[in-house]
Amino acid sequence: HVLERDYRVSANSRTDRMSSVTGVIGISSGESSRYASFYDELTQVERPEGTIVSHAVGLYIQKNRDQLAVHAIELGAEWIWYVDDDHVFLPDTLQKLLAHDVDIVSGVYVKRVAPFLPVVYYQEANGDALQHRFTSQDVGLKPVLAVGAGCLLVKTRVHTALGAPYWRFGTVPTGAMDGEDIDFCKRARAKGFTVWCDFNAPIGHRTTVVAYPQQVTPGQWHLRLLDSKGALIVEGNAAPRAID
Repeated sequence: HVLERDYRVSANSRTDRMSSVTGVIGISSGESSRYASFYDELTQVERPEGTIVSHAVGLYIQKNRDQLAVHAIELGAEWIWYVDDDHVFLPDTLQKLLAHDVDIVSGVYVKRVAPFLPVVYYQEANGDALQHRFTSQDVGLKPVLAVGAGCLLVKTRVHTALGAPYWRFGTVPTGAMDGEDIDFCKRARAKGFTVWCDFNAPIGHRTTVVAYPQQVTPGQWHLRLLDSKGALIVEGNAAPRAID
């Protein structure tokens, strides 16, 4: 089910509300939120007028995202920003992504486990999406094969082009399963849309620590690990390396 939390839009009727909504921040979580501090941090994110926050709760991530998409379309929103409740966003994250005015764009974040590779995919081998490793070329806005959906801004016209169900798990020729995020990006690309990643919009991914990808200089990547209070634990080189 979808719970609507309206922080910015005041309306006396649902008709007024629908006509005033331009964007939806769509939170997907399980039966209970993983990190209560997420909601306090989300209130610090700058957002344009006409933005509402909706929360889909359930065990199945693809169904949660699909319900959020349906809700955004019903409201007549122009865009939906999919966020997961284990991420940490800087106050200007949403505004940075909106400023690009593209159909599909994500900030950059890393996986929750070592070696903390970016949740960005480029080339395919045998139908599989291969995970990217940070390089000196990762600066600014770049077209990619696929990204995760933990910080994904999508214009609702993309969903209209894809048709329902908007989110699902996919498969590849080898028989393996694609995650709902990779499947969404692949289907969008097949419809002629470009998937972008903004490497200048780093996102924290909360685990026992918060892992931030950080550009020390353009194209030179480090990882900053912060504790639950935001204190720096360690900072180190995020150069590509092999996975065991």
